[in-house]
Amino acid sequence: MIRPSASFFCQISESGEGSALAQAAKARRRKVMQKNSLLKVAAALSLMSAAGVAQADTMRIAHGFPAQSIVDDTFKTLAQHVEENTDLDTEVFALTVLDLKQASPGLTSGVADSTMLLTAYFPSEFSEQNFVADLTMVANLGERPTSIGATVGGALMEYVTMQCPECVGQNLAQNQIGLAFAPGSQFSLLCKEPISSVADVRGRAIRGPVSVFRRWAETMGASPITISANEVFDGLNQGLVDCTINAVGEMSNLSLFDVVGGITPGMPGGTFGGSGIGQLNLDFWLSLSLGDRKAVARGMSKATAFMVTGYMKQEVLDLQTARDQGIAIVEADPGLQSATKAFIKDDIETIKAIYRDDFGLENVDEKVETFIGLLEKWKALTDPLDPTDTEALTELYWTEIHSKLNLETYGLN
Repeated sequence: MIRPSASFFCQISESGEGSALAQAAKARRRKVMQKNSLLKVAAALSLMSAAGVAQADTMRIAHGFPAQSIVDDTFKTLAQHVEENTDLDTEVFALTVLDLKQASPGLTSGVADSTMLLTAYFPSEFSEQNFVADLTMVANLGERPTSIGATVGGALMEYVTMQCPECVGQNLAQNQIGLAFAPGSQFSLLCKEPISSVADVRGRAIRGPVSVFRRWAETMGASPITISANEVFDGLNQGLVDCTINAVGEMSNLSLFDVVGGITPGMPGGTFGGSGIGQLNLDFWLSLSLGDRKAVARGMSKATAFMVTGYMKQEVLDLQTARDQGIAIVEADPGLQSATKAFIKDDIETIKAIYRDDFGLENVDEKVETFIGLLEKWKALTDPLDPTDTEALTELYWTEIHSKLNLETYGLN
């Protein structure tokens, strides 16, 4: 039986770009991770062959978002699929068991079997995934995707599950496997006054949710501000912040209709790439039969598509509500668009340097090339789809990604 739990509002806060501690400890961390990975593989394989391994009878899903949110509805969708296609019961706990910062250690220790992992909260543990997650703005070079969430989600999932053994190893070191990422819609400027040019941006106090968007604000001549999402309303209301960079759908989530006077859709663009909705406890995964693993994997395709299309639907609703309330919807002028494209191209090298120097990642040039290739592949796959068509996106993710995984060994090699 699915048992949702009520909770209160919680939002993503900021993550940093790395630290001196990360730099100093990178060699030790790599050695520890490699050792832990080898030990975990040996233990996992032993578990798989052991006659007395207990079969899980309940899938416990605990996430750090409020009840009745898109994330909560996403996990209820997953839970319903699992119950309809396996003998497992499910329990869904919204925020009451794990908050966002407890997600990874809670999953590692088995407090939950599945959770929503925001990898930016854990920069060292998931540096390989965060590296490509920071490249979401690159999807807007050339032709913009019809749905950046669908494009980036597909590219991230294929990269992490099929193209990045280091990503699998980092998950394994945390007693986890990662199956799915569900980014939202294009990030936009939600401002007290309409903004459409570089001159409009210059001198403003702009809140960026993660470091790449704060770098964009600084490059455009603004003052980047770091506050958590649940402080945005007060920041705008009190004049401490002129704009926040968020998906348009956050107008509803953050109750911003009374404090925003102008929306610049899709500027600066990009999205939050570290939305790991498919994180599972490794021991739980190993306890499942092959048939149940297939059902869970297909459920992840469905849940990812549900969340991605849900954000697109919310954007349409919030834009219409904004128009009805007299909030100006303005387009970025050619100068701001051109300056943003130049920033995106330059920032690729900044991102490479951060993850190479602060986190010790290797072969960063090749990894960026691989990921950009996947972004182009997934643009071509998702652009023909209606961006709100959940069923079509579900089938695409299943056909191209989850159905191709060797579910007997995935996460162990």
